[in-house]
Amino acid sequence: MNTQAEEKLKLSVPFWCSVRVIITFVGFLGMMVHFSQKTNISIALVCMVNHSAIEQHGTKTSSTKLNQQCLTSNKTISVHGSYNWSKNTQGILLGAYFGGYILTQIPAGYIAGRYGARILFSGAIFTSSLITVFMPAAAGTHWFLFSVFQIFVGLAHGTIWPCMVVTMSHWAPANERGKLMGFMNAGAQIGNFLVLSTGGLMCSWDLAGGWPLIFYSVGTAGFLWAILWLIVYQDSPHEHRYINEIEKNFILEHTRKNISSKDDKFHTPWHALLTSSACWALFIIHTCNNWGTYTFLTSIPKYMDEVLGFDIKSNGILSALPYGSQWLVINLSGVLADLIIRRKILTVTQTRKLFTVLGNFIPALLVLSLAFMTCRLKYVAVLLLTIGVALSGCCFGGGYILVANDIAPAYAGIVFGISNTFATIPGIISPYIVGTLTEKDPNNWQIVFFICAGIYTIGVSIFLWFGSSELQTWAVRNRDNSILPDNLLSSMFLEIDLQFQTLRFLEPDNDTTV
Repeated sequence: MNTQAEEKLKLSVPFWCSVRVIITFVGFLGMMVHFSQKTNISIALVCMVNHSAIEQHGTKTSSTKLNQQCLTSNKTISVHGSYNWSKNTQGILLGAYFGGYILTQIPAGYIAGRYGARILFSGAIFTSSLITVFMPAAAGTHWFLFSVFQIFVGLAHGTIWPCMVVTMSHWAPANERGKLMGFMNAGAQIGNFLVLSTGGLMCSWDLAGGWPLIFYSVGTAGFLWAILWLIVYQDSPHEHRYINEIEKNFILEHTRKNISSKDDKFHTPWHALLTSSACWALFIIHTCNNWGTYTFLTSIPKYMDEVLGFDIKSNGILSALPYGSQWLVINLSGVLADLIIRRKILTVTQTRKLFTVLGNFIPALLVLSLAFMTCRLKYVAVLLLTIGVALSGCCFGGGYILVANDIAPAYAGIVFGISNTFATIPGIISPYIVGTLTEKDPNNWQIVFFICAGIYTIGVSIFLWFGSSELQTWAVRNRDNSILPDNLLSSMFLEIDLQFQTLRFLEPDNDTTV
């Protein structure tokens, strides 16, 4: 289709109230549920644990220069939880989720790419919701059982990001990818915002013991969403009963030649994928960025409690503030990235690198500043934290998160699944390191922030040098909707097979009568 015809088709296709926007919105709600279940433990632990009892049993943190001046005004020590879990135990509980999360990324990428994301996405949220509502009972039994439940929630949730990426491959035209994928991604930050802000309030309620309400509420929301997704979503515009022909043709025209369908022979060019510098640059930046993401996601409430000295209600609201700001940045950066690419101000690769730099290098500088904050400057610390986390949203709206869809739309689920597998490792390691470093000495929060800043810088430097958003040759589809072979040997075998089939076709049929 020529450029003039493309522009004419685009103008005739509405955006608002379209099926692709409705699907994106429901996906946004799904990501919101996903992250509210993922993050609930970080605020729940603050009010589940009896901090006073821990100190009396000999794990009291030292009153160092970082917090000594504020001990008299620190209210968080009066939070009376039921469990005497040490910081190391809390670190294990926070990291257990990611032990499950890491295992299902790659299989989910293959399954979603081959069979679609409809059943897998809905089933994952339904399963995690069922486990989540029983988490309070597990905690009351033993912390080890609670950690096992966390692992199973992680196993279910490990399928969600690959499903999201596959969904956008089928439903988001390239020129709308930033704003649609950015908006869907941004549901994660609203989930963080809601569970952190309301979780702190629920902890202070008498109803059902307070903190268990955090798990009951997000579990119930998950059940409702799983049903809604099955009603609204189909794996392809071809299969959707309510889409009009104009919108269907528009989406298919801008996605069909680069994605697979259920009827295709799904061949994954593993050798080319795993030796691609563009893929490895994505894997590295994703892993490095997630070190900061998971450090803050699991530890912001602890930092607010132990270093800045906020009471539990303020803790929840202020811990949520960075994610509300990040939601705004994700959506703005998605729209801005699409505009830059559409007007050809920068190439797709240059645009992804620009937003990845904004989402890593500036937060690294702000994290370094956080290392020198005390409770006397606690509102300055909250401001720095909010700006840093908010700017990291540039990665989700216009940065590296979209690269899998750029370089290999047909294999976006698998590429992202591999990437997110590596990027889950920080979620396992970081909470334990934070717990170990800060167990005895709050001054070691400085080390936590130094590590974050260093890893941010390493990741963005490698992505700037090796990263790309060009469609990779091994991911290009032929006119017959098949995948080009990923190496010369497979090309030779393909040619031999085609010749053999041609010879068989030309042979006379002995059963044919003249």
